[in-house]
Amino acid sequence: MSNLDWFNESLLIEPVSKQIEVHEKTINYLVWGEESKPGLFFIHGYSAHAHWWDFVAPAFIEKFCVVAIDLSGSGDSDHREVYSQEIFADEIKAVCEDMNWKQADFVAHSMGGSISLNATSIYPELFRTLTLLDSIVVLPPDKVKAFSSNKSMIRADFIYDDKDAAIDSFRLIPPQPCRNDYLLEHIASNSFKQRDDGWVLKSDGKIMKSYKSKDLTDILMAIKCPINIVYGLMSQIFTQEILDYTLYVGNIPEQRVIGVPGTMHHLFVDDPLSVIGALKKLIGED
Repeated sequence: MSNLDWFNESLLIEPVSKQIEVHEKTINYLVWGEESKPGLFFIHGYSAHAHWWDFVAPAFIEKFCVVAIDLSGSGDSDHREVYSQEIFADEIKAVCEDMNWKQADFVAHSMGGSISLNATSIYPELFRTLTLLDSIVVLPPDKVKAFSSNKSMIRADFIYDDKDAAIDSFRLIPPQPCRNDYLLEHIASNSFKQRDDGWVLKSDGKIMKSYKSKDLTDILMAIKCPINIVYGLMSQIFTQEILDYTLYVGNIPEQRVIGVPGTMHHLFVDDPLSVIGALKKLIGED
C-alpha cells in the first residue's frame, strides 16, 4: 500500500465532533473509536488544531478511544481575550471529564508539550503517560534569552478572497518543506474559516499577547508519570543539546526516547507512519 493509499484509508475513519463549555467559551474536540476503551489524548501545537491528527488517530483505535482537542483560540473552539497554560489545563481536564476518563495517555506536539507538562502539576491524576513530540519544555540556562520573546508569533489576520487562495498560502511554523503535499493540503483545508470579508485562519493571531511560557524545570523534575520523547532528527529547534538537557532534568531513560530519521519539527507530517510506530512502541501497543 502506498503512503497516499494509507492516508486516504485513514481519513475514511471519521471522528465525532463534540463541544463543551470551559470558562464561558466553547471548546471543540474530536473522538475516534469506541468510548469504552482506554483514553489516548492528542494535543496540538501553536496555531494548529485537532484535524492535524486525522491521519494519525485512526492507527490507535484498536486499543484506544482517541481524542484530539482544539485548544481555545484554535480550530473550531472559541477565541479568548486572555490565554494561559492554566486555562488550557482546565480545557484538557474538562474534556477528560466529558469523556468520563479518570486517566489517559497523552501525546503533545510542540507548544502543546509545555502546556501538557504544566497540566501534570495541576491535574497529575489524569496522566498515565506523557509523550512529547519535538517539544521544548525546558532550556539550558544559556538558551533561555534566545527563546524568551513571543512577539514574532503575534500576527494580524490575513484575508483571502476564496478558500483555494487561503489554502495555497498555508505554511508550517517554523517553516519546513513538506514531502507529502496531500498531508499539508488536508491540514490547510481545515485551518481556515469564512467571514463576511473573506477567508482567514481559524487560529487567533493574538494568543501570544497574553500567553506566557514559564520555567517548567521543577515540574519536570517532580513529575510522577512516565515521560516519552519522540523528535525529528532533522528538527530545526529540538537540538541535541536541548534533548540532553531535557533527559538530564527529567531523569528520562534513553529507552523512552526515539529520534525519527529524516524528519523535522513537524515530524508526523514528514513521516507519519514512522511516528505512529514510535508512539505505539512507547505507549505499549507494540
